[in-house]
Amino acid sequence: MTQGTVSPAGPGVRRVLERVGRCVLTYVVLHAVTWVVIALLASREDSYTDIMWFSLGVLAITGIPTLLLALLAGLAHRRMEVTTFRATLAFPMVFFAWPLVGADYPQPLVLQVLCQIAFAAYLMPAPLVPEKWTVKPR
Repeated sequence: MTQGTVSPAGPGVRRVLERVGRCVLTYVVLHAVTWVVIALLASREDSYTDIMWFSLGVLAITGIPTLLLALLAGLAHRRMEVTTFRATLAFPMVFFAWPLVGADYPQPLVLQVLCQIAFAAYLMPAPLVPEKWTVKPR
């Protein structure tokens, strides 16, 4: 490519892909930290290793829907203030923690719900497509 030409995957696409990657990485790291805390607070009946293996299953059941919702909503919606968008997205993300309702002790459910809220309210990169994000006039 010669100097001065723009590649088909220009800076906008690259920036969006970086934000999507950051979104996924942030959630996975937050989930891992949450489950390390849960493992440290758990009863002595369950081993640390068992809880960490269980957390991988929870990541699949809870994390995949959370990330799909975050990515689809982030790519599709462009006309809302970022704070309102985050609050609106946090509400359905909390429901993805439903498999933990039957846990033997409350720490997994409480901390996973807090993980979901923290991700939606603070850590998720929003907007995912900053170039096309417009706020509705009041």
